[in-house]
Amino acid sequence: MTSLPDIEILFEDSDLMVVNKPAGVLSESSGGGEASMLDKVSSYLGKRAIAYHRIDRSTSGCLLMGKTARFNKKVSQLFQHKRIRKEYWAIVEGDWDRGLNKIETYIGALGEGKFGNVEPAKGKLSITTFRVLKRFGGLTWLQCLPKTGRTHQIRLHCLEGGRPILGDDLYNSNPAETSMALHARSIQFPHPNGDGNLEVKADPPVFWNRWLQSLADQ
Repeated sequence: MTSLPDIEILFEDSDLMVVNKPAGVLSESSGGGEASMLDKVSSYLGKRAIAYHRIDRSTSGCLLMGKTARFNKKVSQLFQHKRIRKEYWAIVEGDWDRGLNKIETYIGALGEGKFGNVEPAKGKLSITTFRVLKRFGGLTWLQCLPKTGRTHQIRLHCLEGGRPILGDDLYNSNPAETSMALHARSIQFPHPNGDGNLEVKADPPVFWNRWLQSLADQ
């Protein structure tokens, strides 16, 4: 792992990079002049990088990027055929129902940057599986595995499960945290160069430490 002033590089070879995107930073520029992770990585490389997917501004964690266009088609096919496994950690309010290990809804745009769980005719099928990792202090630490890739999917599925994510300023009516407790913990996929399976993990942001420490003390 390499740490630069603005970039934590979790994996890097001649063609691919995985970086740990901080919460509050865009994956790609929205055109307003704000530096995104794509901009930062491009500056580091001295050439335009490739963002193979996005994670929300408020979400931290693993972001897969390309240094060359060599594997663009193969990476696209990996996403298309669901051969890229992304694991997220979330901390939600209250006690998540252990029997609720899968949520399926239809997600559609509501306007002004918000999305919602809507009627089938108005959205796209979205599936996430969940596993309770720990419970502590009236909170639940969840493993979330998205089976589809809709905007705000995990945030909306936690809301659908009756347990909004801490700090979610869009979908939690009473966000108690300054940052959202949703983290792209790992990404796993067969390397397109044929050298086998690659798994990369990202440590959560510093503001998670108080929760992780409380778990360590149990």
